[in-house]
Amino acid sequence: MRIPLTSLLAVTASIALASTALAADVTHSFQSVIPVGGVQRVVIDLSTGVFKVRNGAAGQLGIAGIASRDYDGQRERQWAQKVVDDTSVEFEIRGAEAIVRQRFGPNAKSWRARKFTGYDIRLDLPPGIDVKFATAAGEIDMAGSFGDIDIDMRAGEIRLRLPKEQVRELRASCRVGEVKTNLGDEVVTREGIFPGRTEFFNAGGRSRVRAHVTAGEVHVTLTQ
Repeated sequence: MRIPLTSLLAVTASIALASTALAADVTHSFQSVIPVGGVQRVVIDLSTGVFKVRNGAAGQLGIAGIASRDYDGQRERQWAQKVVDDTSVEFEIRGAEAIVRQRFGPNAKSWRARKFTGYDIRLDLPPGIDVKFATAAGEIDMAGSFGDIDIDMRAGEIRLRLPKEQVRELRASCRVGEVKTNLGDEVVTREGIFPGRTEFFNAGGRSRVRAHVTAGEVHVTLTQ
């Protein structure tokens, strides 16, 4: 019996995201807003997670999310709760970049605590800002007006919804999985092993967009 490709990808994504919020029972919420200042690019420096990125106010960077993890037994639950209560994600400003990274308190500094905590995060970013994901596995959902976008994951799912007139170059690809690109007047679907790359060029645009996943799905919609 032939197993559908989508089922194989679902299994791959489930393994990669086993430590995220979907598998966790103890949680801790966090949020922060900071002035954008001279920041021109946001870098998400988290190895795994579920991310939703939208446009927010022009003068600020916003982040909100949940840290979570599973546990085994009531005794471990108390420890796990202390871990997530001492875990959050925040912006670290480095010149023209804002780095999205983890912050750990005293109860969350062990290797085990850091390794198996998952994140479900929403970012509200100013229109036109550049975005780069240094993420190995997860789910990324971006919709809005941004500058350059650079995503290169090992496993997971990428969904982008961007204004067509603002995109100058688009490269969407995967090694195993599916790449579906809606260009407005044409829908291009590539599926399988080494399905190839979909490219788009618009001389009047300004944003360069690269979306790649080694194993998974890439869905891009360019809106009119």
